[in-house]
Amino acid sequence: MSLLDQLAFPILFIWFIGLLLSLFRKDLETHWKFFFFLVFCFYMVQFFPEFWAGVARWKESPKRELLSWLGSMGQAIYVFLFLLWPLVLIRIYYSASNNLSKTLIPVLSYGTVVYWALFFMWTYYTKEWYKFIEDYIMSK
Repeated sequence: MSLLDQLAFPILFIWFIGLLLSLFRKDLETHWKFFFFLVFCFYMVQFFPEFWAGVARWKESPKRELLSWLGSMGQAIYVFLFLLWPLVLIRIYYSASNNLSKTLIPVLSYGTVVYWALFFMWTYYTKEWYKFIEDYIMSK
């Protein structure tokens, strides 16, 4: 199962909640709300088979699916940081505001280092982490 197969359901579910919350904001103009809805619908149609498979897995075993999401989210963040860093560096170069650079640089740098430490601990101790999390989730 690919990373996309594992994460389509939780990402689209979180996206749906965000869409609902944005639709209830009074200060957003209607055309933006409609655009948000169209983008959500596009991705929902695009990834509907993966979403529906995720729903089926969730119904079958929610605890196992939650455990799968945790590992998949870690991998997705790894890929996201790989894509984000070059864009942020270009943004920092072209930023007209020094405040943006002064806040963005430490947040992204420290966040990446903390993520790397956790990622390498997760990778090195995968069996132990899975056992700990599985015991914790399955005991509830």
